Amino acid sequence: MGAALGIGRLAQNALTPTLDPQLLAQLQAREATYQAMIAQANAQLQATDPSATPTTAPTPTQEPTVVYPITPDLAVYLALSVAPGSYLVKNPELVNFQGVVAYEVTLNSGRVYVDANNGQILFNGAAAISSAGGSSSSAGGGENDEGD
Repeated sequence: MGAALGIGRLAQNALTPTLDPQLLAQLQAREATYQAMIAQANAQLQATDPSATPTTAPTPTQEPTVVYPITPDLAVYLALSVAPGSYLVKNPELVNFQGVVAYEVTLNSGRVYVDANNGQILFNGAAAISSAGGSSSSAGGGENDEGD
């Protein structure tokens, strides 16, 4: 077993390239010159624009942008599909509707809440008004309950 280890070391040494000491000295000198040039260039950059120092941490004003599968335009389309004859009054807004991230789509006939993750209609305040024939007697009462 010891002979096998010895042969392995010999084979490894045979595969390891050896550099001429003069060539190695030239490479080390070049590397030192390159490092000095890089340090000088970085110093010049820092002197001209001190704020150019790269940062890895986001600044407090930068917030991560969350993208939901359902876009505001699609939320409007879905809301209008469940409230025929209605039209958009206000651009949709992302809200928390009963613990679910949803778009609040305000139509002339009421509010429709569309799940921002899957497009499900969570609350249709426009359907009650539309199905009641436009009367506001008891159909409008549910519209105030959705803001929890």
